[in-house]
Amino acid sequence: MINHANNTALAALALCLTTLLGARDVLAQNGKAGALKQSAAPAAALPTNYRQLIAEYIRTRNRYVVRDAKISKPYERWGGLLRGGTFTAVCIAVFRDNPFGIVVRDNWVVRFEDRQIKPVAMGMESCSDLSPFPELIKALARPRA
Repeated sequence: MINHANNTALAALALCLTTLLGARDVLAQNGKAGALKQSAAPAAALPTNYRQLIAEYIRTRNRYVVRDAKISKPYERWGGLLRGGTFTAVCIAVFRDNPFGIVVRDNWVVRFEDRQIKPVAMGMESCSDLSPFPELIKALARPRA
């Protein structure tokens, strides 16, 4: 009985390691693809007005005073086996007042699926290579319906 339990545990561990190593290899291959894959190919998977759509998406979900916002270029992100491997994502850093009046940073990561914005993570990923996101500031200035 103990040998069977040990064999099952070892088989599960081997499966996990194989999956992790495979994911590592996929990420390494994506990293070797160069800057062209980082900017041109991911952007092609998004609607041309993706920045305005993301701005509207955040505007409808924001309850705070936003001081500034920045956005990354579209990039490929590993989504796991259940999400089909990699997908195109965009990271948005929103600098807002918290309830105590202190400016904090929220990181929103979104992707497009069936022409709809889907959240990937909020605050779980660091955004880098950011540029100004005036579309969000303009969207927030509009009165709510």
